[in-house]
Amino acid sequence: MNGIGSKMIRRDARVRATGEVKYTEDFVIPGMLHAVLVRSPLASARIVKIDTTAAKESDGVVCVLTGIDITDRCYGSYLKDQQILASDVVRFVGDPVAMIAATSLAAAKIAAALVQVELDPLPRVFDLVEASSKDSPSVHGNKDNIIDTVEISRGDVKTAFAGAHAVVTTAVETHRVYQGYLEPRVAIAMPKTPGLSIILTTQQPYGVRLEIAQLFDIPIGDVEVLAPALGGGFGGKLHLGLAPQVAAMALATGSPVRIVCERSEDFSTANPRENSIVELSSAVDTGGNILARTCNILLDAGAYAYDTPILNSMAAFYGTGPYGIDSINIKAHAVYSNTCPTGSFRGPTGPQMVFAVETHIDEIAKKLNMDSTEVRRRNFIRKGERGPTGDLMPNETTVEKCMDAVLERLDTFRADAPARSSSDKRLRGYGYACAWWSTLGTPSSASIEMHEDGSATLSTGGTEIGTGTISTTLPEIVASELGISLDRIALRSGSTRDAPFESGSRGSRTLYATGNAALIAVREVVAQIKAEASLLLNASPEDIVLRNARVELSGLARQSTGANESADRSTFSLPLAEVVVSAKMRSGPVVATGRYRAPLTKLQGSTLDNARFARLGDATFHCHGVEIALDEQTGVVEVLRYIAVHEVGKILNPVGARSQVEGGIVQGIGYALTENLQIDENGVVLNDNFHDYRMLTIADTPQSIETVFIESHESATGPFGAKGLGEPPIILPAAAIGSAIREILGSQPMKLPFDPASIADFAEASRKRGLQG
Repeated sequence: MNGIGSKMIRRDARVRATGEVKYTEDFVIPGMLHAVLVRSPLASARIVKIDTTAAKESDGVVCVLTGIDITDRCYGSYLKDQQILASDVVRFVGDPVAMIAATSLAAAKIAAALVQVELDPLPRVFDLVEASSKDSPSVHGNKDNIIDTVEISRGDVKTAFAGAHAVVTTAVETHRVYQGYLEPRVAIAMPKTPGLSIILTTQQPYGVRLEIAQLFDIPIGDVEVLAPALGGGFGGKLHLGLAPQVAAMALATGSPVRIVCERSEDFSTANPRENSIVELSSAVDTGGNILARTCNILLDAGAYAYDTPILNSMAAFYGTGPYGIDSINIKAHAVYSNTCPTGSFRGPTGPQMVFAVETHIDEIAKKLNMDSTEVRRRNFIRKGERGPTGDLMPNETTVEKCMDAVLERLDTFRADAPARSSSDKRLRGYGYACAWWSTLGTPSSASIEMHEDGSATLSTGGTEIGTGTISTTLPEIVASELGISLDRIALRSGSTRDAPFESGSRGSRTLYATGNAALIAVREVVAQIKAEASLLLNASPEDIVLRNARVELSGLARQSTGANESADRSTFSLPLAEVVVSAKMRSGPVVATGRYRAPLTKLQGSTLDNARFARLGDATFHCHGVEIALDEQTGVVEVLRYIAVHEVGKILNPVGARSQVEGGIVQGIGYALTENLQIDENGVVLNDNFHDYRMLTIADTPQSIETVFIESHESATGPFGAKGLGEPPIILPAAAIGSAIREILGSQPMKLPFDPASIADFAEASRKRGLQG
């Protein structure tokens, strides 16, 4: 195999670095109009009147739309609860109420400022606990704001709690964070006969095609969606984004229309990671064994559901963490509030749930006066046991191996840490956290077409979101099977027009699922080539190999037939191109489409109510360790050194894999320490820019990040033994940092982020508790 398992050079590296690649905003369509949305300044209000008279008369304006001018159908990933333009009630600051299309962006902005929106304020709710109560103002006029409830139960929880040596309860609270992709949301819609063409910043073109077709009552095949180069997504571009609005305007005007979300607008109206409250209670025996657990989860969906219902199920699933617990009762509730809708962010609900579960494990150890490592060892889920939903663990679980590797490295960190100096009075602490994660196996397909010159085209509906999986690793899989160089593989991706169905670049699934589809397709193509070559070389297909752009007899086959290097080469080796042409003329084009869907395992022993997410697929296991320096006076926490150990099967692209881990760690540290979308008492996002919203820079990253991959447990179903890796790196840092803070202060805050003010206050309170004995 050419580059599989060795260093791969990103095929799109140069064009991205030089700016040659075209992003959605770079497309300029002849006759294109520029659109701007008029958004609500209030979080909850009834629309009394929208006066667009002055806007319509403004220079350059072609069309002004309000909710009454377009379809009254609603859209949404799971609940159809959002209008294209609000026509009766606005539900968050930023809810779109009108749209302007003009011949220039400047003209559209001037006209938008002329739209007069008369609103009658309604009761509003921003607090998650208040929103979940039956007495709360109703965001959608329903009986209450609970939009989705999931329950997972197994065993006799009540009896286990009654007979327990101790019951430990932990409640944690987490915050909202913005994805921070480089490229804001952009959409272009072009009417065509029949239907629509859409160019969009999206991670799942086929999902967009389906929803747009349903929303505007257009046959699915008449909607085309293209996702060009994407400037990051991190889950924030899984939804429709601005496609409904720009499509409505394109249909109304008969012209191409483009809308570009400004950064402050993106901060305030995109779909950040949801804030949450998680309460865990565990019944334990004297040895630290967890006998039973209850878990209650609240997720803030914001004003509209988006994909919160599936995230709600994910949160419930991860309520046990990588631990085997016989008796459980887990309930998760997704709740409306008058805030910006939340949604997917890399590792959906993972950082919250790992923080909650691992903090809870440390609290159990503290209660029992045990080493937290021993508590973990006693409770890790094992081969043959079942996860919370009754999903069987068929293979050895490797979380303990990951933990041991991290602990060994942390011991080294401690041993070589410099002594405290008089100028640096910060306290050093060491912590770690464990987790498991899923490899999503939703449907994928990929096509391979061989050409007369021996090159090939790989087509997939998947989008390259910056990881290199679509642009490089998948073509490398194809090239390695065909025995040709990577530059001989052309790639078509991110389009519903000329690439087969793909569930989207999400869920740690692209390499696993789309890679499997590509592998199935190319192996069918190889079978066709071998079948043709067997006729040309008078040999069995099993004796034929593809390498160095040739099709030839294997070494053993040559020996058995007496062929050798001195013989006429055409008797045992032919150019790949020649075989492809021969096959095409004899039996038709050398093409194949691979289809893949991970098998659905049998669930047993648990009762599931509304659980949309119930299987890990090919489970992966992880442990992160951290060394921090904490200033008790200022509350500043600095991450000094970091160690990440991941068991994700075979690593096909080592450079890409390490990049995934390092990037996820930096994102996770930002989540833990600095990032926090702040919403004021009127529902306005206060820090809607990169100056006030504090993402980590290179100056804030750890002095070292070490990555270790355990490759001894290859996947039985993934391509070449690979599993998913995209999401796990981000889910552990907050929990690991919390563990290190606990080591220094004796306990840790139960609320994220660990910003300087909260840490300084907590350190002072800890000091006072110590003085009081």
